[in-house]
Amino acid sequence: MLISLGACKKSDDNLVAPVSLSIKPTAIEGTNSFVVKGATVKITNLSTGAVFNATTDANGKASFASITPGTYGISAVLEILAADYTAKTGVYTEDNVFFNGSLDRIDVTADLERELPLVVGQVGDWVFKQIYYAGSHVTRGAAFRDVFLEIYNNSNQVLYADSLYFGQADGKNNKTEGPYYLKESRQFDWSQSIGMTLPVGLDANKDFIYAYTLFMIPSDGTGKKYPVNPGESKIIAASAINHTGNYNGNDGQSVSVTDPSLTVDLSNADFETYLVDYHGGTPYKYDVDNSKVPNVEVLLALGSNDMILKANGRDAVFLFKREAGGVDPKSFPEFAEPDVRQLTATTNKYRQIPVSWVIDAVEFQHPLENSRVPKRLPLTLDATRTNVPGGQYSSQSLIRKTAKIVNGRRVLQDTNNSDADFSYFDRPNISKSVSSFVN
Repeated sequence: MLISLGACKKSDDNLVAPVSLSIKPTAIEGTNSFVVKGATVKITNLSTGAVFNATTDANGKASFASITPGTYGISAVLEILAADYTAKTGVYTEDNVFFNGSLDRIDVTADLERELPLVVGQVGDWVFKQIYYAGSHVTRGAAFRDVFLEIYNNSNQVLYADSLYFGQADGKNNKTEGPYYLKESRQFDWSQSIGMTLPVGLDANKDFIYAYTLFMIPSDGTGKKYPVNPGESKIIAASAINHTGNYNGNDGQSVSVTDPSLTVDLSNADFETYLVDYHGGTPYKYDVDNSKVPNVEVLLALGSNDMILKANGRDAVFLFKREAGGVDPKSFPEFAEPDVRQLTATTNKYRQIPVSWVIDAVEFQHPLENSRVPKRLPLTLDATRTNVPGGQYSSQSLIRKTAKIVNGRRVLQDTNNSDADFSYFDRPNISKSVSSFVN
């Protein structure tokens, strides 16, 4: 009996008492404050992967009464009806407006109440429809060679892809703390980059992103060479090659795959990124030029021989158009990463892009929590992150969900919350047909 009682006492001592978490979102735009009743709040235990959802009550709080102590990721979204937004702000909008917010890592070791500021995301006519970053099997497939981006006209009018810029945003790829990193997120503190100067009122981390690649779809001077109808898209391949078959690389050696079903034929892509002219010297063996597919203009490609999307998911892509009368993006300032304290002729410098110019941006991440790195895009561009569940070289692609269908035209979901806006395909779909969409 004594042994039994002792065993019970030891077990009780090892129990972990549950704690409560209360999240209070706030939604303010300019001088306008919005009621946050009905906002959806999601928390994720970063150790176990357990997900919990709650809705804010009449007091604007979402309560999680009994959760296991641990580190949590938190996100929230508030949908404001178009009529209510117009009445409140005086700004007319046909579509509902979404406020989003997130916190990457919050330690909850005791009862905690936390505010979560929500921001209005930037919504544009162009969006990323499909993002194939993971690549295919490294021996049976095409590895990183077959990646592509698909951009989509999400508006109700003809748009022109001429002079549309796209690229990848830089960020810190580890979780270490230090004097040149933001305390809470552990991401770079770009305000400490050597030579950083900004106009009064602008924030180096919130009002700008920093590109390590930057490309532009060319034009013929008219600005109307590449029309894109409402509900249609353009595919931009790293290499516009039939990756399911054989071809010769720039070194004269044959390139092939053993399982064509794992990869995709991009020989009919609308554009490709060809970096040989940009870098000069010996051509990269896999950066093969398809003379039938227009090349985009290369403005910046740090450490890249091609448009190599990071298969492990630690990446973010963006789109923007040059503002009328605005500064030429070729003249945007460039800065070294803030933990670089001495500049040399070989120091990498990253192009500073104003957040206000960005039409769409999507951040992706590694599917495993312990392999994730700090978020790199400001919340106004993407409040959360997304990923394909199979991870790198899985042949899976991200695909944006359909929000509604108007007279046969699909309007894709764009709440600036990639975790909610995207699903995935087990294999990329480049057909641009009905099968290339998800509901």
